[in-house]
Amino acid sequence: MPRMKGMRVMLEIRPVEVGELPQAKALADQTFRDWEQKSMADGFPHIFSDTLAGQSFAAFEDGKMVTFLGLVPSVICVGRARLSVYSLGSVCTHPDYRGRGYASKVLEKVLAHVEGAGASLLLVSGTGPLYTRANCHLFGDVFRFVIKPDSAESLFSQHVRDDVQVREWKPVDWLKIAGAAARRTTRYEQSVWDLAMLVRAEAYASCVKLRHKVLVAEREGELEGFVVVGVPHRDGKKHPPTAFEWAGSPEVVGMLLAAAVERYHLQQLEVPVPWHEQALIRSLESYEVKRERNLGTVNIIHPERLIAQLRPYLREKDGELECQFSVRFLETGRTQIRLGKESGVLDSAELVSLVFDPEPKIRLDSHFKHLLAQLFPIPFPYTGGLNYV
Repeated sequence: MPRMKGMRVMLEIRPVEVGELPQAKALADQTFRDWEQKSMADGFPHIFSDTLAGQSFAAFEDGKMVTFLGLVPSVICVGRARLSVYSLGSVCTHPDYRGRGYASKVLEKVLAHVEGAGASLLLVSGTGPLYTRANCHLFGDVFRFVIKPDSAESLFSQHVRDDVQVREWKPVDWLKIAGAAARRTTRYEQSVWDLAMLVRAEAYASCVKLRHKVLVAEREGELEGFVVVGVPHRDGKKHPPTAFEWAGSPEVVGMLLAAAVERYHLQQLEVPVPWHEQALIRSLESYEVKRERNLGTVNIIHPERLIAQLRPYLREKDGELECQFSVRFLETGRTQIRLGKESGVLDSAELVSLVFDPEPKIRLDSHFKHLLAQLFPIPFPYTGGLNYV
């Protein structure tokens, strides 16, 4: 019930407890799901799991959950660096309680929680004013290729090998799939259990009425690579089939993508490839493509912590420059960066652009930009993959 004029309201903002997760699930399902879709609790088990209770936050008005923000911790590997990251999603407010600024208030608590947890980044599924006001910015570059049946045949024949078998996954494949996933130098950290649960959950796929199919390439009993693609279920055609995750050489991945188009009779398959996967981009460069940003927005929670976590990667990139690079977060909310004798000050959007964008929008002199380009941008996984929140 909406409040009546003059009524005093008891508003409480805090972490969601185990016994309150059914309320969160019901509110999320009411907001995001229809009869064709699985429950949000099934699509996003990490958000609604008892195991991770106390991570997500909510606003309660007179004891009733009216706003919910789902929060999931993870680790992203960038070379030898391990970044402590949180992902924010399933953000919803009951229709009767919208327009009161509750989501903004809960987001303040979320940011404090993420900071206190030692994370360096907050990945956000949304791009709206709620997030941009909180210094969440668009980031990175992704090349979205479109493979159609006529081009799939050419792609498959280009990479097919007589000694490689392409087939759907089997239950005995999980250890090998996890091994292939772990060999990627840029990735979300995923255990065997994580991968099995995420493939079954169909996080992003369930939002756009697709279902997961997994193809593997096998050679003499060894798994060479895999792809996870989303294909339409029932008669749904609202979202084009999409590749969500893959591992293996560009040749193997290209072969598997082409095989998916043929096997599942797809009119097209969209493949969002992060900018750093240059070999795969080159192998697909003859196909239709559009350039876009990574999915959602990012908030650099703690610039100094981010660089500290990135140092193993930066050291591999250029050990001499890494030693000379430092950052300092200023009371103004801006960040001072130093590299050798050069220094400058960046606002939050410029810092995100420096770290993640191949063509950063930063107001620094050309020599300083040239030096920074020896270290940045960092490679980063596509956030709309299996770990989407």
